[in-house]
Amino acid sequence: MKKIYTIVALCILSIGLSAQVLQTFYDFSWPTINGDTISMGQYAGQKVMVVNCASYCVYTPEYAPLKRLDSIYASRYNFTIVGYPSNDFLNQGGTDSAIIATCHQYEVNFQIMSPVSIVTGDTAPLYKWLQRRDLNGVSDAHVSWNFNKFLIDRQGHWVRWIDSPVSPMDTSIINWIVEDSTAVFAGIQPISSGESIGFKSANPANSTISLEISATGSPRFDINLFSIDGRLAGNIYSGEVSGTQEVNYSVASLPSGLYLIKAQTVNGEKTLKCVVQH
Repeated sequence: MKKIYTIVALCILSIGLSAQVLQTFYDFSWPTINGDTISMGQYAGQKVMVVNCASYCVYTPEYAPLKRLDSIYASRYNFTIVGYPSNDFLNQGGTDSAIIATCHQYEVNFQIMSPVSIVTGDTAPLYKWLQRRDLNGVSDAHVSWNFNKFLIDRQGHWVRWIDSPVSPMDTSIINWIVEDSTAVFAGIQPISSGESIGFKSANPANSTISLEISATGSPRFDINLFSIDGRLAGNIYSGEVSGTQEVNYSVASLPSGLYLIKAQTVNGEKTLKCVVQH
């Protein structure tokens, strides 16, 4: 009889645990550095990077690539950064006035919250969720120092923890931001069915981009390489194409990162995303 009671009790406990609803990023609120409490629910539908920032840390210069990441990808790819200062690591976060001054210095435009406890004292509810698998449903992740980064998907789910030394402009982060976005294709008329362009080489590319172009007739192709912020990085090919041909372009001298290959003909355009990774 005792065994039966034990089994029943375990079943009830199991049902209770399975019925537990995990929280999402949107369930948390916190005051901003200016004192206005906001809900993370306002970021619903966006990809989010959460960063524990500091004003007096060896990693404080990461504010610069964070600003760059925000300025390039926020509006185009429905992405945002939320900074949470903390004094848990050698008291390097700074006072509110120091945090504001540092953000002005780096011309930060993304949201900065008021300081939080992360690994000492009364840990903020959001940072409990970020660091505990039993709360986020995905993984345990111990914040190791200032400028750790957490990625949150468009449904408010925990995706990934990233350590301090990894740059906010790391290729893996950029790829994650843009992987399900069609923003770069908006308003572009596809090239005709008789014209095509695609990768023949691996993507990411290390030293050379190889493209295969094909067309019926002899249309002119203008193929250019752009950085993600719209600057021309080079002309890959300009000329008529008849049949199928291969075009090779060296990217050995380009910085690692995400680029756009835009092919234009009289009939329209096509844009390919290309990652250069040395």
